[in-house]
Amino acid sequence: MTAVTRLDLTDTPQFDIYPGKLGANGGSNPKGETFGFTNYYMTRNGKPFIPVVGEFHFSRFSYLHWEEELLKMKAGGVHIVASYVFWNYHEEEEGAFDWSGNRNLRHFVDLCAKLEYPLILRIGPFCHGEVRNGGIPDWVFAKPLEIRSNDPAYLELSRKLYREISKQIRGTMYQEGGPVIAVQLENEYMHCSAPNDAWGYASGKFMSSGTDGTAHLAELRRIAEEAGIHPMFFTVTAWGGAAIPAEGFLPMLAGYAYTSWLPDQPASREFLYRDLHAVPMEKVDFNTREYPVAYCEMAGGMQVSYKARPFVPAESVEAMTLVKLASGSNMLGYYMYHGGSNPAGKKTYMNEYSLPKISYDYQAPLGEFGRIGEVYDRIRSLSLFMESFGPILAPMPTVLPEGQADLEVTDNETLRWCVRQQGGSGFVFLNNFQDSADMPDRSFRIELETAPGKVSFPHAGEAVLNSGTGTVLPFNLDLYGVSLISATAQLLTEVSTENEHVVFFFAHDGLKPEFVIAKSSITGMATTDGQVHDNDKEYVIHPVAGKNNGVVFRTTEGKAVRFVTLTRQEALQTYRFNLWGGQVVAVSDCPLTAQNDQLVCNSLGFPSFSVSLYPAPADELRPAFGQLGPVQHEGVFSTYSVQLPEYTPEISVVKPAEKTAIIEVGTSWPSHVEDVWLEIDYDGDVAEAFLGDKLLTDNIHFGQPWSIGLKSSYNQLEKDKLHIAITPLRKGTVHTYINQAHIEVFEGVEIAVFHRIEAIPQYRVALVASKK
Repeated sequence: MTAVTRLDLTDTPQFDIYPGKLGANGGSNPKGETFGFTNYYMTRNGKPFIPVVGEFHFSRFSYLHWEEELLKMKAGGVHIVASYVFWNYHEEEEGAFDWSGNRNLRHFVDLCAKLEYPLILRIGPFCHGEVRNGGIPDWVFAKPLEIRSNDPAYLELSRKLYREISKQIRGTMYQEGGPVIAVQLENEYMHCSAPNDAWGYASGKFMSSGTDGTAHLAELRRIAEEAGIHPMFFTVTAWGGAAIPAEGFLPMLAGYAYTSWLPDQPASREFLYRDLHAVPMEKVDFNTREYPVAYCEMAGGMQVSYKARPFVPAESVEAMTLVKLASGSNMLGYYMYHGGSNPAGKKTYMNEYSLPKISYDYQAPLGEFGRIGEVYDRIRSLSLFMESFGPILAPMPTVLPEGQADLEVTDNETLRWCVRQQGGSGFVFLNNFQDSADMPDRSFRIELETAPGKVSFPHAGEAVLNSGTGTVLPFNLDLYGVSLISATAQLLTEVSTENEHVVFFFAHDGLKPEFVIAKSSITGMATTDGQVHDNDKEYVIHPVAGKNNGVVFRTTEGKAVRFVTLTRQEALQTYRFNLWGGQVVAVSDCPLTAQNDQLVCNSLGFPSFSVSLYPAPADELRPAFGQLGPVQHEGVFSTYSVQLPEYTPEISVVKPAEKTAIIEVGTSWPSHVEDVWLEIDYDGDVAEAFLGDKLLTDNIHFGQPWSIGLKSSYNQLEKDKLHIAITPLRKGTVHTYINQAHIEVFEGVEIAVFHRIEAIPQYRVALVASKK
């Protein structure tokens, strides 16, 4: 029998929400749309708001595809974009600024404006971001000055940089009708630095982390504002005791469980609950109760380095998100959300030492060439929840059950859980993931004493949380007139039609879904897809998970509210868009975006796919290309199947040696093929891909397949072949001795072998609603 875990919420202290330090730093645009702050959360148009922030470095991606990638981010649930402006990418040679091509900051900002996408710019001068010298140009080190300080010579260079940036972004602040809501000055100031790759004599030499405290940030703000940069608020990285100005800056935090700077990675405390508003993860130099808990760098993945090559499992990113949300974070920022490629400099590569020269894939949700990873779906399902139910969750403080704050990371026996609640309503968070530990499937029963009455998860007996799983379970919520006492299904999203309001939940694998509904809140109920037990003052409902009709309630106000419970897999395939004059929930077996009132489908490797929509468009839905099968009705959903002509990419692979491959890819791609991807499985140390005489990208091997998207190189593929070269991985012993020179002798085996090289087409088609 599982031990019952209990928590009394009836005597929880009252939590004060007030303007806080940033209360005066909101603003509105010419349309009357607003952002603002309390001490606990951000507001959007006057309502509590839990934004998802996604880092995407424009200068690390082809400008021809920025809009497409921003739309993928938007479809993935990112509410705010963040991007560095790397000084050395734009002024590699003193006085010669380059804002063209992939460095065209203004074009990127204008695209964000076009898509109504709020933007945070991180403008340095020091950025880090795993670029050469942390973004400081080499030529700066030839001058007699102290970087990252109030040295007048350094401030003068910073002033010139900010004036150039200001010219590029003039008129784009949010208050002016543009997308820029905030600007970050410097990065990790007085916390850490970056390798000084300009020094050039030995690796591991680091620059200054700064010495002038908040006085330097004050000077940077002064010269930024003098240059015309006036955002609603500034941001500052706040971890590790970094310097934090007293006014006008939002302190932002970081969370990394897998790192490339620690070869022997210890188990991380990032998967343990705490009340971050009261007790941050580490020492910080600001009063945490005066600001929302905001993250700008939660790991969406991790870049591998030569000496440390972590693989970041998708479930770890989801688990960290849930733990941070449960612990009181009301802004969730992923670094990186979108990977990219370092540009080649005029004189050298622009990477930080020990990292790939070109690749900055970062194992991100969207990778170096726009690859969609498993994390993308997991973040989106959580973002959908925050979009719909964030205004309810945001004002709720964290309540830690006894002992949770003192758990050890190695504890794989104690149930990990906490609550966010207000007035007896809220959410129970459970986590059964820990890096570097085996977390078994866990039986549990949780009982809460709340002001409205006792709540149990499940209503009777016990439930099971599978290994690696995290979940959010609601209690005592009013969902559009239906009083939900408890549920063992997770809230996903919602949508309104003229006739009813539909609330979508999903069932985790192994966790039997259940709703407990107060009879007093409804006058009727109907379901054909589950079991209903009449339990005096409550209905206990066990729905069937899947695309069905769900449970329909009639509230005491006469409104129809429907609960639909999807499977976990369907939830990971769910999107919500504004299309065809209203909100649409889509469940698709291929990635989707919305553009120009069209639903755009991108399918990797499969020419046939299906999309289920609720509500279905009033007009006929047609693919711009290909064939549409008969519409199938699955519960509330209308399912559309699309068949495109299959395309097999032309590819020739010649291996002059075991560690070398010459690849020729045909370029007669049909119009419905958006891209062709090379997937390469190999064993070795490092691999490089050359196109002509140019290094296209590289890969430090970490045990995962290597994906290279080719559409940005399409024209060059007509005349040049790809050359893939593997540097062997040595397994053995290296002996060194001196004989008029340093001599190295290796005894052992060298591994360099290709297991698979495959070309995979990516299909693309738009679904258009048109009059019959």
